[in-house]
Amino acid sequence: MDVMPDLNQARMIGGIGSILLVLTIVPNVGPVLSIVGFILVLLALKYVSDTVQQPAIFQNALYAVIIGIVGAVIAMVLGGAALFAAVGPGFGGGFGDGVSGDFFSLLAGVVVALVVVWIFAVVSAFFLRKSLYLTSDVLGVKLFRTGGLLLFLGAILTIILVGFILSLVAYVLLAVAFFQIPQTGGQPPPPPPPPPP
Repeated sequence: MDVMPDLNQARMIGGIGSILLVLTIVPNVGPVLSIVGFILVLLALKYVSDTVQQPAIFQNALYAVIIGIVGAVIAMVLGGAALFAAVGPGFGGGFGDGVSGDFFSLLAGVVVALVVVWIFAVVSAFFLRKSLYLTSDVLGVKLFRTGGLLLFLGAILTIILVGFILSLVAYVLLAVAFFQIPQTGGQPPPPPPPPPP
């Protein structure tokens, strides 16, 4: 028997994933909850995409995740290189110009890494917004559109820290949106019975 994911699964998985994203602010476990939340939301969008036969929903969400991961890796490499350059050979030779130069090269590397993360986060949020807009249009749940817009604006405004608040509000709206997915239409209707002989 072919078991097809349905909108009921998307509702539960996406709602739980969005709640976990809200809990990103919890100390110590926040990053782990964030990763699990993103995976669950991605899986929920895959279910929606398959159920309504709109592959662009999942494709855009997947692009968002891939771009976010690539941006994080590039930023870690840049930040690590700056740290290595600052504390590598010659570090600690005194408190003269060498140390201040190392500090400024470290600071410059960190700033570049943060700018890279910000750029990739904005591009990633753009694709996630596209996915959520399509989801809103197909399912008729307007909060997906609002949540997608707030996530995009949050990514843009993260550079001035207001974006973190917008992102948290967006995650709350996404949780509500997932739980508003209509229950009907999750599974395709069974074929009609054959006519009597």
